[in-house]
Amino acid sequence: MAVRQLMGQEIARFSSGFGHVVRSVLGVGQDGQPLLFTSVPNGSDVSCWDIRTGGRVWCDNEGMSGCNDRALMRLPDGGLRLACATEDGVEWWDALTGRRRPEMTWEEQTIWALTGGVLPDGHPILLGAGHNGKMYRWDAASGDLLGTSPSNADRGSMMAVGFVSFPGHAGVVVSGDDDGRIWRWNPVNGDQMGEPIEGHGCQVDIIRGLPVPGKPLFVSSDQEGVLKRWNAVTGAPIGSAVETGSDVFSLATASVGGVPVLFAAGADETVRAWDANTGEPLDLRLRSAVVSALTQPDGTALVATSTPQGEIAVHTYSPLTRG
Repeated sequence: MAVRQLMGQEIARFSSGFGHVVRSVLGVGQDGQPLLFTSVPNGSDVSCWDIRTGGRVWCDNEGMSGCNDRALMRLPDGGLRLACATEDGVEWWDALTGRRRPEMTWEEQTIWALTGGVLPDGHPILLGAGHNGKMYRWDAASGDLLGTSPSNADRGSMMAVGFVSFPGHAGVVVSGDDDGRIWRWNPVNGDQMGEPIEGHGCQVDIIRGLPVPGKPLFVSSDQEGVLKRWNAVTGAPIGSAVETGSDVFSLATASVGGVPVLFAAGADETVRAWDANTGEPLDLRLRSAVVSALTQPDGTALVATSTPQGEIAVHTYSPLTRG
């Protein structure tokens, strides 16, 4: 059977100013135009870029104790919040202006991963995976700590966190630990949902919710580059595991012409893609160590990549065709 091909076009390419890979996340400005936010692992620089011009919108090089992960959250007033996970906790910015929010800084524990979520009342929250084995919840507007998951001496460090939303449900927070287990939590009160899933044979590095309409699915990736899809409500595996053949540094999801797509990039500098619903591999021709993605209102998707030399490229992808 022919493999479906993602039809893409490069729309921007520019240098980050660093001679090494930068991590990125795509967001949308108040004018509806996409923005790219980047950070470097040592925490020395956080920047926002105008994709149309390749110029910086703002840059904060005040520095912090490393940057393990980053997340964007849309606020009820239309603002956009950026958070970075550090060796000490969480730092916050007003993402559209670049204003750092030191009064929101939280410094109590190393946080390895972040993701945004939305409560049933529409209020945005930030979710964090803690080195101490806890899952953290913060109010994205104020930065206030809403709560943590209950203590459990049997849990290792939480290394990954994701949020799964679907109609008629409060959603599910999913986290993965350094023993390969996957945990599910109630986003409202932080209570554990069901028993932990013995998901992988080694550390869970990344978790992402999958944009499959009406289905509460997520994907997990471990230290050996194995991807597995799961039902967030039942904890049941979906389909077969995917052997990427490389350490996976980043996962991203987007909808391309209504088809939910999973993107992965890693140590071999190859971006791979799959139909997130069926697990079918897609033909994608990109080289990069990291990847981020954003669904566009017109049904296309933006995909941003960064090379080990710090060069950023942005592509737009349209509905899929048979190769």
